[in-house]
This record gives sequence, structure tokens and C-alpha cells, in this order.
Amino acid sequence: MSELILPAPLWRRFAAAIYDGLLLIGITMATLLLSLPLQPVLGIKPGDAGLRAVVFLVGCAFFGWFWTRGGQTLGMRAWRLQLRRELGDAVRWPIAAVRYLAMLAYWGINLTPVAAAIILRSPTLAPHFPHIREAALAAITVALAAIALRWLDSRSRLPHDWLSGTDVMLLPRNPSK
Repeated sequence: MSELILPAPLWRRFAAAIYDGLLLIGITMATLLLSLPLQPVLGIKPGDAGLRAVVFLVGCAFFGWFWTRGGQTLGMRAWRLQLRRELGDAVRWPIAAVRYLAMLAYWGINLTPVAAAIILRSPTLAPHFPHIREAALAAITVALAAIALRWLDSRSRLPHDWLSGTDVMLLPRNPSK
């Protein structure tokens, strides 16, 4: 008997995002470490746009590779989640790239209040960001609106799901375990 596959609960999506975020931090650190010997040879300075582009592409390759091969990152696999297209077909690279861009924007908005709290508590950083409270309030408003719209959506999708035409589904438990 086959079990019904449902949209993924928000808490599972966040748990998988934490797993994948930690993996992405590790991959980013390895990329930056490997780039250190090349930086003087190529004339790259820390924070250079080219270096940021490489880090961006490495992240896109990380998520895109997993999403186009089975629809599951390691975090999604741990929490029994799978990314699928709206019609059930496999995710292709252009869709994975759109989803990655939208996901970065979504998480950037969601993490702005955390960054704002850190900046406001730092006496050395706070003077350099005079409008950080307003940015944090705007980010909280947008994040809450996105989460509220998720509950109005019949398939429980977040903005990066809408923009990429994908769904994150909760897979049934494996009965053999």
C-alpha cells in the first residue's frame, strides 16, 4: 500500500536548511582556503567581486547538483524531504539556479533581524549601520508575510518554491526500518 506524500512541514524545512547551511559553510570555507594560494598570483584581494562570484557559484553547484540528482540535499535526506517540480518531473539546472537565487534572497531577508541584533549589541559596529533597526523591521515584516502566504497556499510553498515552480514534499517513512 502506498502512503500519501504531503507538503513538507515548515519545521522540517528549517531543520534541513540548518543541516545544509552548515554543509555550505564548510564548503565555502574550503573554497576560500583553496583560493588563498591563488589570490596573490591572480591579484585577487579579499572581498573581491570575483571571489564572491566563485563562492556564489560553488553554492549554486552544491545545491544544484543535489536537486538535479534525486531532489534531495543531505539535510533534506535526513529529514525525508524531496524537491519536485510542480508536475512531478525532475528538477533541471536552470530551475535549480532560479531556486538557489530566490532561496538566497529569502534567507537573506530572514537572517537580517539576527544580523541587526548582533550589530546593535556591538559598540564598534552599530555606528556604521544607522538604519539597521528599520532594515530589521522591514525584513521581519517580509518574512512574516512570506510565512503567512505559505499557509494560504494549497501546497504550502515558500517564495523560492513559487518562483522556481517546485514543491518540497515529505516522503513517507521507510516501513522496512
